[in-house]
Amino acid sequence: MRYLSLIIFAGFLVFCVDFATQNTEPIVLQYQLDWLKFSYQSERPVFVPIFFTFAFGIIFCVFYFFIYHSVLLRKLSKQRKEIRRLNRLVETHKETHSASDERKSELKQIVASVQNNVDEQNDLEPPELHAEQTVKTT
Repeated sequence: MRYLSLIIFAGFLVFCVDFATQNTEPIVLQYQLDWLKFSYQSERPVFVPIFFTFAFGIIFCVFYFFIYHSVLLRKLSKQRKEIRRLNRLVETHKETHSASDERKSELKQIVASVQNNVDEQNDLEPPELHAEQTVKTT
């Protein structure tokens, strides 16, 4: 597949040379623009206008390709910049959440230690106080 384009191009070149050698009869090329008072007339072999037509077509395609390619590259660079910006946004968002997660874990540890201290103090009180408190609350 890689060499197929080279083989086709070589075949096209052979065809072009064969066509040029077989079609050497001169033809008259005429072009007129009346509103500019311009006229052009020339005698050339048949293959000359055909090859110039192909050449201009190829040149046009090359220019179009480069213009289209540059437009795509500009869009790609804009998208890369946007991706970098979004990645930085995600990183800052992760940093703020990791800091808040650390703070939450610290607060949970503090709450757990305070709750353990409260539980230990409840265990030291006599059971009669617990009974009196449950009676008062009910």
